Amino acid sequence: MDTTTGADPDPKTPDVFAEEEEHLGATLEKLAQAIDHASELFEQTNDAYRSTKFYMSENRGEIDPQEMYQNELYLKEVDRNAEIAHLSRERLVQLYDSPYFANVTFRVDGEDDAKTSYIGRFAFSHEGSIEISDWRSPVAGLFYDFDRGRAEYAAPSGLMAGTLTGKRQIKVEDSALVYAVEDDSGIRDEVMQRELSRTSDKKMRSIISSIQREQNQIIRDETGGTLVIQGVAGSGKTSIALHRIAYLLYRRKGTLSSNSVAILSPNKVFGDYIANVLPELGEEPVREMDVRTVAETMLGSNLSIAPQRYPVDEIDSAWLKRASFKGTVEFAESIASYAQRFRDEALRGVDLGFGSNTFSGSWLTERYRSYGRLTVKERIDLLASEIVAEMSSRSIGRRVEVPKKNEVRQKLNAMLAAKDALSLYRLFMAEAGSKSLFTMPAKGTVEWEDACAIAYLQSAFGGFEELAEVKHLLIDEMQDLTPMQHLLIARLFPCEKTILGDFNQTVDPTNAMTLEAMADMYGKPEVFHLRESYRSTLEINELAQRVKPVADPVFMERHGDEVRTERCGNAQGVLTKLTELIDAFEQSEFKTLGIIHKSDKVARVYYELLAGSHRVHLLSDESATFSDGVSIASVKMSKGLEFDEVIVLDADDSQYGSDYERSLLYVAVTRAMHRLTILYRDKPTPLLGL
Repeated sequence: MDTTTGADPDPKTPDVFAEEEEHLGATLEKLAQAIDHASELFEQTNDAYRSTKFYMSENRGEIDPQEMYQNELYLKEVDRNAEIAHLSRERLVQLYDSPYFANVTFRVDGEDDAKTSYIGRFAFSHEGSIEISDWRSPVAGLFYDFDRGRAEYAAPSGLMAGTLTGKRQIKVEDSALVYAVEDDSGIRDEVMQRELSRTSDKKMRSIISSIQREQNQIIRDETGGTLVIQGVAGSGKTSIALHRIAYLLYRRKGTLSSNSVAILSPNKVFGDYIANVLPELGEEPVREMDVRTVAETMLGSNLSIAPQRYPVDEIDSAWLKRASFKGTVEFAESIASYAQRFRDEALRGVDLGFGSNTFSGSWLTERYRSYGRLTVKERIDLLASEIVAEMSSRSIGRRVEVPKKNEVRQKLNAMLAAKDALSLYRLFMAEAGSKSLFTMPAKGTVEWEDACAIAYLQSAFGGFEELAEVKHLLIDEMQDLTPMQHLLIARLFPCEKTILGDFNQTVDPTNAMTLEAMADMYGKPEVFHLRESYRSTLEINELAQRVKPVADPVFMERHGDEVRTERCGNAQGVLTKLTELIDAFEQSEFKTLGIIHKSDKVARVYYELLAGSHRVHLLSDESATFSDGVSIASVKMSKGLEFDEVIVLDADDSQYGSDYERSLLYVAVTRAMHRLTILYRDKPTPLLGL
């Protein structure tokens, strides 16, 4: 196969192609009938809805309340049925375009005949017979996990062991058969090469037709708890994690829904980039948030958080010192210990009197501490209830005024060593001898590096129920979260988690997080290591390996253009070369071009210089979408994204030299799928190994 043009595999055996073409025709006829039926059902429900609505409107003054109530219930039921019919029709239409991508022929032990199952994006049955199995179904595991020979899968009725006698890869586009080939390792690689040779879209795509065995193991893992995916650049971590979410939603219908799943994304651009994957797999979009949203939720309206600052653009040594101090595991662990100690010792009891009744300070302290692992708010509430109950019992047969619970609660709150998370954080920094490392940029505003520590201390006072609604949390770009941020997430979300990223791509020198320390924070979960990279051509991967050697990488042998390096002399030379490269991109078959600089500020300058003569997009903290065409971004904003072509700007020795900058350059070059150009002004960084 020509991997540079994305040509399709040779159909190989003509009778295989003819056989599958005949089967496709029969399947499309059945799908067409199902689409017609779903369309009729949708129209019938719509007609029923409109008819009932018209009747209620015309007779509003004459219908008794009971009949009106019954009609409203009927309308809701009809509306639900219409939605189901519409969804069914939409899925059938999608299947008609591309019904399936593979089939497996399996003979169960003890049975004479083998059965062929077709595997597609959604399941489809016709007249009681399963025509297409969902890619998440147990039988589909035969395609992903086994070659011809002995195989097995866990069916609802028990383990099905037998022999996999046949396995085919099939491509259907626009309801036409493109190829049908007997599956073996060579063909599988050929099909994978074709998929990887496609141009990039503005949205991440599903990968159900090319899921690899090691990826499928992660997707179908149902052990519960927390699962960590550490994968090299281009290993498909995010796509695997999203397919895992879709698989769990399929397997746990009734106990897990899209409303109870959340994704913690690095930024809004990345969130937009991955937004289509779950809907493409037939699932509803899930809740998206970022660390800032979580921290703001915890802090409430009393405190605001200053914009995040980035070391690559900072010359403020005092800020760098503060950020580095708060980016350590030791800092995070100290905050966690302090919060626990405060929960236990927050109440400094003093004698509390109500009329002739007095509750001693020592008794208050003892009772407060007896409530165990509860938050300060919960303990105060229980203690207030206990005092009111005791006063009520003492008042029986006597003229004793029993205080209101809220009054007691206020008096108890006045005994706390700190009244809120901010004052508690001040105490912590003072006791740690680090008072000078806490500064507020404005009244009521805290620095980004302080926000999660204060939010964690706030959790000692009381939790937030809306976060407890999340039953599965996906955390992407795990290496970008500081130890304090990870500790906060672990504290607030006691649910199952899928955590992914690549510690080779750490881009913040003030963040001392490591994979080992992070795993400890989540209770030592199982860690999957993905070492095979699929995104980039071999030429790009070989350069990335020179920039930052990764242990035991495995690269797909997909060849493309040689990596180009160009000396530009000065800023004008860079702009001249950029114009030339953008013009060439616009004439090419490529859809996405990423122009990447290590600095946010400089990336913005290049955008302003190019925007007058070219159609370009700037990706920044304020951006919310990812688009086709030309995007200009810093390394930080490009993380997690991929482009057909990438241009790395100002790759001079003065820009990339330290270990931190090595990681930045590694991230930049690994964004490219097919073509990579590196521009420098005078002398290239030695990290390129030129």
